[in-house]
Amino acid sequence: MTIQKNQTTAAGAQPSALIIGGGVIGCAAAYELGKAGFRCTVLDKGGLAQEASTAAAGMLGAQVETHQPGPFYEMCRASQRMYTEWTDELEQASGISVQYRAEGILRAALTAEDEQELRSRLAWIREAEWLEPSEMLRLESELSPDIHGGLHLPADHQVQPVWLAEALKAALVNQGCRIREWTPAIRLLSEPGTGRVTGVQTSEGPLYADLTVLAAGAWTPALTEPIGLSLPMFPVKGQCISVRTDAPLIRSTVFTKGCYIVPKLDGSYIIGASQLEAGFDKRIHVQTIAELHAKAVELLPRMAEAEFVRTWAGLRPGTRDALPFLGVWDEAPGLVFATGQYRNGILLAPVTGRIVKQLALSEQPFLDLAPYAPSRVLKAATATI
Repeated sequence: MTIQKNQTTAAGAQPSALIIGGGVIGCAAAYELGKAGFRCTVLDKGGLAQEASTAAAGMLGAQVETHQPGPFYEMCRASQRMYTEWTDELEQASGISVQYRAEGILRAALTAEDEQELRSRLAWIREAEWLEPSEMLRLESELSPDIHGGLHLPADHQVQPVWLAEALKAALVNQGCRIREWTPAIRLLSEPGTGRVTGVQTSEGPLYADLTVLAAGAWTPALTEPIGLSLPMFPVKGQCISVRTDAPLIRSTVFTKGCYIVPKLDGSYIIGASQLEAGFDKRIHVQTIAELHAKAVELLPRMAEAEFVRTWAGLRPGTRDALPFLGVWDEAPGLVFATGQYRNGILLAPVTGRIVKQLALSEQPFLDLAPYAPSRVLKAATATI
């Protein structure tokens, strides 16, 4: 993709980029573009990182969150490998710790059926070992004695998503990025005849840029449908709980089917997360809290003694084929897609930022983007006719 200066940009001036969506993905893209010399503006309909980014516990679960081999698993692993260097640099740029923890994840089986499914993953997971129940309990003695064993995933680390978002925001401010919160994007602006995207109409007027990055999460289809691309995306509500205990129970993240418990440096634990297609409804439901806590107690019995801290919900951007939309579309030059990461936005932030930067600089992306091409929805629609 060749960046063309639009009519509002003087010849020889610093190229401009407009990022629609202020979640971790959008901010990571802006951060990498800022390092590449772009003058960036991040636009969000609300406050930064208030949707999918806040529905996260911060797991970097390339192994635990993927269920089959293939390109998406490899992209998750690539981003996971980038994380330590990326966050070290981000902390230097922002002065804020992202609270990176490297204790790994224990994925426990509570049923024979779950044990069988987990053992089947050993054929393709790169960094995992099977542990018998006694070995699991040696690592984390508070786990339920009823576990059937599980996977030890030492490369699956974690960060604190709230502090990651704060670090990204501070780094962007230090770069000189303009941050426009509470400014909804109404429609994409494009040149008549060429279809080239030149910016976005907002509630406060038009904004123009040489490059527009679409990282609007579950709200993306409203912007792409008017330009002829109907993306099968939808919001998935994720509800989490924060609790606290009088003394630490675990060091590793522990995970079972339907529930994970992530220990944080402040002594709290995040328990999550529900998955519910309920439109854009972010209401908190007592039944969901009860179900999550009951599952947590089944895995870690002393969670029954925990003090309740708070609960919250965010909307993740789901896609029907469970793959993000990452790349460009020939019919809309000047536009880069970086959306639909669903449960993996925190994990995929470094790799997405790098790929957006490579596309902006007309470089060959270091990963094959064919599986994530926005145009795949058009091919799928043609195939069904």
